[in-house]
Amino acid sequence: MGNQQERLFSWFAGILDGEGTISVQVYTKPNRDVRLTPFVMVVNTDVGILEGCYEALTAIGADPNSWRKPNSKWQNAASLPCMTIRIDGQKKVRLILEIITPYLRSVKRRNAETILRYLASRKERGLKRDKLGRINRVAYSRAEIELISSIRSHKRAKSSEAICLAPNVIG
Repeated sequence: MGNQQERLFSWFAGILDGEGTISVQVYTKPNRDVRLTPFVMVVNTDVGILEGCYEALTAIGADPNSWRKPNSKWQNAASLPCMTIRIDGQKKVRLILEIITPYLRSVKRRNAETILRYLASRKERGLKRDKLGRINRVAYSRAEIELISSIRSHKRAKSSEAICLAPNVIG
């Protein structure tokens, strides 16, 4: 890896340490199944910082799938418009975390390592196909739920016990 690229990745890791989020979002579907979506996100008011993040993500090969433009509901106390870069999904998040994790210094490093273990478990267990060749997602294991719950600290985050009640969690 070139020096310039290494500096870019370490700068981006610093932004994630200070201004970013590395976590897993838990969605509950209407049929009560859950879907776990790992994500990396940066929210900031400085366009230069966000453009630098975009540059780093492009160099990694994981262009962000969402860059929200300034919006009144995303304004901070000083009334500065905030913008968000969020990267969802197993492949892109794995790619980012494999490169950035060695540069992280805060609790975000533990989060990144935990998500990488979760993603390795999901990859190992794989996907199954039905008789028609359609992909069926493999149910989440209780161990996977416990793993991701260990890094979700928001007061509104569902507990691992609540997530494990979903029909698509086994074990």
